[in-house]
Amino acid sequence: MSDNVLKLIPSDPLFMPSQEAQDKAEAFMFAVLPEIDELSIDISDSIIFVDQGENFENVSCPICKSVLDTDWWSTVINEASEAGFADLNKTVPCCGASVSLNDLCYNSPAGFARFVIQARNPSITDLDENSIKELEGILGCGIKIIWAQY
Repeated sequence: MSDNVLKLIPSDPLFMPSQEAQDKAEAFMFAVLPEIDELSIDISDSIIFVDQGENFENVSCPICKSVLDTDWWSTVINEASEAGFADLNKTVPCCGASVSLNDLCYNSPAGFARFVIQARNPSITDLDENSIKELEGILGCGIKIIWAQY
């Protein structure tokens, strides 16, 4: 049986909430997700790619909306990873625009972050708007929601 994982990351890949905000966010997540297999908060010194696992389908350009070649995307992700994701800006081959890898349109959302909240096998299929807004207030940032399947 596969696992579904709800991943919540700041919209800004460099953002790191205070320890107090992290503790409040953890308590909040336990309150809104009473039935989960596991809840974790992961912190990294450098930016990491927060993937969607088996939910990956494709990636599009945010400027011209063209679907990007998966081989091109894999190459630039690997290059950026080798450099510790210090520079997420890349030139897309479709229209020549310079865009952040974090701003690409992932068919199933993905992103980049130093801070990740993960809930494994929650009993919900989505967070409601009020919960999202409250969590953003607790953390002090906008959030991206990523659903991963492994």
